[in-house]
Amino acid sequence: MEFPETWEVKVYPMRGYEEKPVSKDQIIYALRNPMGSKSLKELAKGKEEVAIVFDDITRPTRVREIAEAVVRELTAAGMKEDDIRFIAALGAHRAMTREEFVKKLGADIVERHPVYNHDPFFSCEYLGETSYGTPVEVNGEYASCDLKIGIGCIVPHPMLGFGGGAKILLPGVASINAIKHNHGVIGGYKHGSKPHPSTGWGKWENNVMKKDAEEFAKIAGLDFKIDVLVNGFNDSVGIYAGDFMGEHKQGIAKARDHYSSDVPADHEVIILNTSAKANEASVALSNWYPFLKPGSIVVLIANPPDGQITHYVFGKFGKKISGVLYTPPRRLDKIKKLIIYSEHLERDPHLPIARSEDVCLIKNWEEVIEEISSTSSHIKVAVIPNAEIQCPRTVLKPAP
Repeated sequence: MEFPETWEVKVYPMRGYEEKPVSKDQIIYALRNPMGSKSLKELAKGKEEVAIVFDDITRPTRVREIAEAVVRELTAAGMKEDDIRFIAALGAHRAMTREEFVKKLGADIVERHPVYNHDPFFSCEYLGETSYGTPVEVNGEYASCDLKIGIGCIVPHPMLGFGGGAKILLPGVASINAIKHNHGVIGGYKHGSKPHPSTGWGKWENNVMKKDAEEFAKIAGLDFKIDVLVNGFNDSVGIYAGDFMGEHKQGIAKARDHYSSDVPADHEVIILNTSAKANEASVALSNWYPFLKPGSIVVLIANPPDGQITHYVFGKFGKKISGVLYTPPRRLDKIKKLIIYSEHLERDPHLPIARSEDVCLIKNWEEVIEEISSTSSHIKVAVIPNAEIQCPRTVLKPAP
């Protein structure tokens, strides 16, 4: 992005923005020296069928190198390639295409192993109920296997505090009823209700939604979990593996500093860039809205060619038709002007970012500059490079 020379532009990267990617040796080491678990190879001995659940196209995880290493460990333990299948943890998102499977897993895995989309509406198996009343209804293909592995990432999350851990199963491969109960009844994320006070960005230790998800994963038998942290370019820069609760806790201890950043103290314009979750760009606005200087001009960059992801729980499916927990966008009183920059605009996004009357939609970056320039010639601009996953330091500091 280019800015006029008269503008005062300052970038606020997260602490882990330029950390180096993990090596193949580090991935293998994590699989062979896991936390609170036998090694993957030992777990695989004597097993007949394995399900590898991986996060979907709304998440930045570069699954391929991890998945290839996992397959090598499984076959070294005596498992056949036909016994290994992959399941996309869609939760309530739309199904992935073959092209997207290749982006996440690589062409070799897609050609050699079955890869399935999760169906949250049908074909889930009932295994019990959590103490919070959530039905443990999980993908039937997953449930049929005697070894169950998850691959995902740990990033800050607007409801469960942090992604990763048990979230690969709830909502990842859970039924729509289980997702609705966890998000709406327990979490309070539904129209006319207030979110539970234990939930929100960076709130993890006592988060009721997270605790419910962990119970769900225990009942559903998640044997081994692999999570990564990501840098500002979506490279995997830290890897944690083993017992899904133990590895998640250790990863979050690092994540609290890794994803933290300073808050712009003085700005007239703030640029919220999205990369890790560009097709769920609304989370960037909810993340930074409390920290905006009143009267700011906000530029939200939401530029994925495939647009905003279809979400069967929170999304919109017509002027008067919506998902089961849809909440109408609120009025953005704090913002002077909200500009959404995208070369692939949607008149009414499946996942609404704000009220249409509060938004200025622009396809060309030069036009964005012109729109802002109409207010002043000398402008102070703050740029948040990874606004959907980086948070103000005060949000991610460890709980006392």
